[in-house]
Amino acid sequence: MGQKGGTVDADIDAPEAWDITTGSSDNDMENAANSGASMDTTHVSGAAALDWDPFPDYTPDEMMSLLTRSVDPMNTLSGKMPSGGSQNVYKYLFVLTMILYAAGAMFALCFFKWQIAGNYISFICSAIASCCSIALSVAVLFNGAVIRLDFLIYHAIIKYNFLLDPLASFFMLAISGIGFIASVYSLGYTRLYVNKRDTRFLGFTYNLFLLSMLLVVTANNALVFMIVWETMTLVSFFLVIFEHENEANRKAGFVYIVMAHVGSGLLAVAFFIMSAYAGTFTFSFDDFRHIGAQMPGIYKNIVFFLVIAGFGIKAGIFPLHLWLPLAHPAAPSNVSMVMSGVMIKTAIYGFIRFYFEFLTPCPPWWGIVILIIGATSTILGVLYALMQHDMKTLLAYHSIENIGIILIGIGLSMIFKSYNLMALSSLAMIAGLYHVINHAVFKCLLFGCAGNIYYSTHTNNIEEFGGLIKRLQITAPLFLVGALSISTIPPLNGFMSEWLIFQSILNSFNLPSVFFKIITVICGATLALAGGLAAACFIKAFGISFLALPRSEHAKKAKEVPIVMLVSMGFLAALCVFMGLFPAKIMTTINQVNTHLLGTNIIHTITLYDWLQTRSVHTNFTELSPKSASVFGLILFAVTFGVLTLLRPGFTKKIYETWTCGISPEPRFGYTATAFTKPFKVIFSNLYRPRRESRITYAVPKYFVKSITYIGEITPIFEKYFYNPISSYVLNISNKVRWVHTGSIHVYLVYIFVTLIIAIMFYIYQE
Repeated sequence: MGQKGGTVDADIDAPEAWDITTGSSDNDMENAANSGASMDTTHVSGAAALDWDPFPDYTPDEMMSLLTRSVDPMNTLSGKMPSGGSQNVYKYLFVLTMILYAAGAMFALCFFKWQIAGNYISFICSAIASCCSIALSVAVLFNGAVIRLDFLIYHAIIKYNFLLDPLASFFMLAISGIGFIASVYSLGYTRLYVNKRDTRFLGFTYNLFLLSMLLVVTANNALVFMIVWETMTLVSFFLVIFEHENEANRKAGFVYIVMAHVGSGLLAVAFFIMSAYAGTFTFSFDDFRHIGAQMPGIYKNIVFFLVIAGFGIKAGIFPLHLWLPLAHPAAPSNVSMVMSGVMIKTAIYGFIRFYFEFLTPCPPWWGIVILIIGATSTILGVLYALMQHDMKTLLAYHSIENIGIILIGIGLSMIFKSYNLMALSSLAMIAGLYHVINHAVFKCLLFGCAGNIYYSTHTNNIEEFGGLIKRLQITAPLFLVGALSISTIPPLNGFMSEWLIFQSILNSFNLPSVFFKIITVICGATLALAGGLAAACFIKAFGISFLALPRSEHAKKAKEVPIVMLVSMGFLAALCVFMGLFPAKIMTTINQVNTHLLGTNIIHTITLYDWLQTRSVHTNFTELSPKSASVFGLILFAVTFGVLTLLRPGFTKKIYETWTCGISPEPRFGYTATAFTKPFKVIFSNLYRPRRESRITYAVPKYFVKSITYIGEITPIFEKYFYNPISSYVLNISNKVRWVHTGSIHVYLVYIFVTLIIAIMFYIYQE
C-alpha cells in the first residue's frame, strides 16, 4: 500500500504465464480486457524529493560566503526517504565523503620529510572516504530515495546542485567500490616508487580523481557538471604523465588531454542548445528533463550526435578510441584500475542520463545507431587486443570491447522503449548495467594483476614473461579468475551479463520492424564472435605469461608482491565468483535503477526459485540458475573422480621431462605471443594489413648466418587514414593563421576593440 512520503509498492509475484514483451500475466491481460483498460507494465511512483541543506541559513551581513537551502519548486523527481536511522546520517555522509577525499589530497602534500607516511595516510583517507560513499549509495539505492544537495555561494552565479537518485547512486557505488579496492592496493603498489620519485603528487591527484568522478555522477547542473568533468580530465591527465620522463607517456597524456577537451566542447554545445529550448539559462538538469518533447527534431538529432561524440571520446568507442590504448598503459597500475574500471563508465552514465531522461522520447533509429557503435567497438576492440603484446595495452583494448557490449544493452533498451516494450527495455537495461559493474570488477582485477607482474618483473612485455606461475603462485590464479570472467566462462560474472544481453537480442523478434530484427541478429552474431576471440586472447595472455619457461631475466627473478596487493585482488576475484553465482541479488539492486528510470519493475517476473531454493533467471527463451549448475557440476566431477579411482585404485601421479627430441628444453622452444596470434593476423589481414621486415646477420658474409630477426607490425588504419589527415589539416591551417599572433599587446587590444564593435552592431541589428 502507498503512504505519504513513500513509494507505491507494485511488485508482482511471478505468475504462471508471464509475457516478457509486455511485462504482464495472462490473468492481468484478461482482467484488463474485461474492464476495457489498457495493459502495459508495472509502474512505480513516489513522493516528493528530499531537499536538504547541511548548513543553517545566514544573512549576507553574518557571512560573506555561505551555504543556503534551495527548494525545488518544480518537484520534478520522485523518491522516498532513506529508512533506518536518522535522515541526517545519510545526508552528512555526502559532505563527510567530500571532506575525507579533500583531506587525503592535502595530507599527501603536507608530509614533506615523511613521504611514505604521507602517502599511506592519503590512501587510507581515500579508502575511508570510499567506504562512506559506499554506505551512502547503498542507502539511497536500496531505499529508492532521491536526495538533493544545493550549495549556494552568496553572490555567486553558479548554483552547486547535486542529486543522489538511484541512477547516480548506482554509478557512485561502482566508483566507490573500485576506489576502495584501488586505495588498499595502492598501499602496496606505491612502494615501487619509493626513493625513485615524489609520490606525494600521486596521492594528491588520486584523491581528487576519485572525488571528481563522484561529483560528475551527482552533479545536477550543467555548469557544475562541466566544471567537475574538466577537473576529472585534468587530474587524470597528470596521473597519466606521472612517469613523465618517458616520451611515450608524455605523448599519451597530450593525445588524451586534446581529445578530452574536444569532447568537453561538444558536450558544452549540447548543453547550450538544450538551455535555449528550456527557456532558462540556469543550466539546471531539472529544466532539461524530458525537454526532448519540446525540441524540434533537427536540433534534437544534433544534440544526439553531440552527446555520442562528447561522451564517446571518454568511453573510447571506435573510432574515437585513440587516447585509450595510449593513456591506460602509461598511468600507474593502481590508476589504470580506476580509469578502466570506472572513469570510462562516467560516459555511460552520461549516455543514460541524456537518452533516458533529457531527450526522451527517442526515435527507434537512435537505438540502432548506439547498437551499431556498440557492436563495432566490441569486435574491433577484441581484434586489436589480440595483436597486442604489452599486457596493459591488451587490457586497454578489451576495455573498448566491453564498452561496446554495454552500449549494445543500452541501444537495445532504447529501441524497445521507443516501441513501448517497457519490460524488454528494462531487461536490456539490467543487462547493460550488470555488465557495467561486472566489467569494473574483473577489469580492475586484471589491471591489478598486471600491476603485480610489473611490480615483480619491471616490464609489461608479454614476450619477456613465461614461467610466472611458479614464481607468482597467488597472482597466477587471481589473473586466471579475471581472464575466465572477461572470457564469459560460466559460472563467473562476465558470463551472466552477456547471457542477459543475448536474451535481450533474442527477444528483439518482438520488434515490428524487419530491418531492426536483422540488425539485432547481426549484432548478436558479432557479440558471439567477440566472445570467442576474447577467450583466445586471454589464452594467449595467461598461457604465454605464466606457463612454459621464463624467457628473460626479469621473469626468472620475479617474486610475489606484498600481501596488501594480494588481499585486494583476492577480494575482487571473490566478487567475480559471487556475482556470477548469485545474479538475482545483483539484478535486484540494478532493478532499483530501472524502477526509477523506466518506471518498470520486472525483477519478480524474471527471477524464480529453483530446486535449491535460490533464485534463477528466467526469460521467454530459457532459464538459468548458476548456483544449481555449479552444484550439479561439482557433483558430476566428484562422481567421475570417484569412479575413476575405483577403476584404477593404484593410480599415482608421475612426472616426466618434456620430450624435445633429445635436446634440453629451452625457453625459445615455447610459443610466443607473436606465433600464437599469427593465424588471426592472416585471417583478418584486410583489417590488420600486416607488414614484416627481416634482418639477417652473417658470421661470414653470404655463407654463414649468425642470426635472423623478424620485425612484424600491423597498420594502424584509424591513425593513418583518419587522425593523421585531420592532424595535418589542422596544422596547415594553424601555420597559415600564425601571423595573427604578433606578440604585441597593442595589436591584441585592437582585436578586442574590433570584436566589441561587431558585437554592439549585431545587438543593434537584432533589436
